[in-house]
Amino acid sequence: MQRWLKFQSQSKILNKRAIVVVFTVLVLFSINSQVYGEPNERIDISKSLNSDSLSFESDFAEVRQTDKLIFVIGKDTTVHVKHVIIGDTWGPTEPKVIKMIAGKHSNLQVTDEDGDYLRPMGFVGETFEDSEYVIAGQKTFRAYDLVVEYDLENFLEISDDGMWGKHIMFQHDVEIYIDDEIELIFANDRPVDIKGAGGINCMGCDIRIEFFDDEKPIVKKVIRNETKFEEISNTGEEFDLKFLSNGIINDLDYIKELNYFSFDVDKENQLFAITIPLDLLLPPYHVFLTDHDQEILVDSDQIRKTEYGKTDTHANLSFKSHKEGVIHVVGATEMEHEKLLTKLEDKMLAEKAMETDKSNSLTEAIKKQSEFSEQTIDDEAEDDSDEFYKNWGESQNNNKDNTIIFIIIGIIAVIIVGIIIKVKKN
Repeated sequence: MQRWLKFQSQSKILNKRAIVVVFTVLVLFSINSQVYGEPNERIDISKSLNSDSLSFESDFAEVRQTDKLIFVIGKDTTVHVKHVIIGDTWGPTEPKVIKMIAGKHSNLQVTDEDGDYLRPMGFVGETFEDSEYVIAGQKTFRAYDLVVEYDLENFLEISDDGMWGKHIMFQHDVEIYIDDEIELIFANDRPVDIKGAGGINCMGCDIRIEFFDDEKPIVKKVIRNETKFEEISNTGEEFDLKFLSNGIINDLDYIKELNYFSFDVDKENQLFAITIPLDLLLPPYHVFLTDHDQEILVDSDQIRKTEYGKTDTHANLSFKSHKEGVIHVVGATEMEHEKLLTKLEDKMLAEKAMETDKSNSLTEAIKKQSEFSEQTIDDEAEDDSDEFYKNWGESQNNNKDNTIIFIIIGIIAVIIVGIIIKVKKN
């Protein structure tokens, strides 16, 4: 009785604790719903129809933010746009709308990441060309991303000097895929060699993309004279300077003794990408922009430049002029070039050493973990084996004892049966 009363008392205490836990959980969920459950912007879609001319099950749809934005661009004013919705699910009774980029739209598709069409779908407005929102009637599987695709007209711009460009600015992360025929782009005036890469990623995107409509370089020949005879006859060693630019290259002048070449710039914001033979001029380079009548170069005349894509025979140099004038490109001496090479080699060795240290540390950690795991497994196996043999011995002893008992019981049973038969006969 005392035990039963004690059990009842403990049960009441547990029930009270359970009620408190459940109440706490409900309070927490109610707090979360108040904090995170604020209603988002909702759009009236009652007058909108899907592609099959069927009404949606709800008259209102919540605006769903785009998780990732993708542009596919080439030498065309029209670009292909993809809005990607990652995770999340919803049914036809609670459709979502995705806001498109303003402009003229065409060729709408709503699919999953495998390209399978999702229905129902539609848009808000009388025509898709001028609509603002795409309606995604449902997204069934969280594991498959939803992709809204369309073409956007008049997005990229081409200037009179043959430069395609666009300032792309979004709060989303943006992936920009570039047509294969384009090998060099400029991101905020910085050259990016995209051969084999296919495009760039822009995190929290605020970037101006530019590229040349015609990537055929302007070739300027430079003759380096080693002797007076070559200077007089103009028969020295010949080099090609290759220019990509949205303007004209005028009055190119090379002076061997100054390790230098110059040319005129006839407009503002002219963009340059120059391929320079290493046998002509060694990097690192210094680039100056001066007025036409200036004869002395000063540090304040230096402009920002980028060196990229160096090979065994050539180096690439890019910059933009902010005014008309004269561009001066000064090469490095042998000593300066050797210092640059040493610095680059030291950097590469340091990075390689860091990677090796990380690899060795990881390998050692894996080895130690493996040894620890193997030892633990061996110890556990040994313990289990001992326990098994111990139990097996006890089982065998128990079996022997049980066998003796069964034999004795059998003998007694035979004796009793014999006695009963004998009594009946008597």
